[in-house]
Amino acid sequence: MTSGEETTETATERRRGRPRSAAIDGAALAATRELLAEVGWDQTTMVAIADRAGVGKPALYRRWPSKTHLVFEAVFGWVDESTPVADATDAADWIRRSCGYSLELFGRPEVKAALPGLLAAFGDRADLLTTLWTDFGGPGVGMLADALRGGERPGEDDGAALDAQATMLFIVGGAMVLRLMMADADAAGVAARMPDILLGGVAGRPPAK
Repeated sequence: MTSGEETTETATERRRGRPRSAAIDGAALAATRELLAEVGWDQTTMVAIADRAGVGKPALYRRWPSKTHLVFEAVFGWVDESTPVADATDAADWIRRSCGYSLELFGRPEVKAALPGLLAAFGDRADLLTTLWTDFGGPGVGMLADALRGGERPGEDDGAALDAQATMLFIVGGAMVLRLMMADADAAGVAARMPDILLGGVAGRPPAK
């Protein structure tokens, strides 16, 4: 059975609403992250994950309909985490914190290993792409938009919301591409300049020290 398929028995078990075990969930997610960092996307199969986690493959398919869904949750299971941007004092502080957080997230070995496969799968998994933007970008965009409005209520033509979305796209897209294309040693200098460029623009950026 491939990662995108499930047996009739598995589908039936999911419909019955069998309660999930937190221990199995945790073991499977940890095993997925370990395998991604060790052997990469292609060799991180549902069979390998089940073996590493010490669980049966049907148990995985009761929880995740495909390898893509399991990997996605394993590497982007940060929804309940308290991110640094939540404590930002103003828009500039938010941008610096968001850059740092995004660069750290996409620099994790398991995330770097998963990204090529996930990006290829997003074309057929629009639900995951929507989740990535909604859960990762949505709360941060709202916080930045509020900071840009300076306490004022959003108007009919809410430029702050558009600016916040554009800024988030720059940060998330830039961090993702940077980690995919450049070695960590080469990326350090570029990463350090990202917040200043976003804050001041290329033409108005302060000189590099």
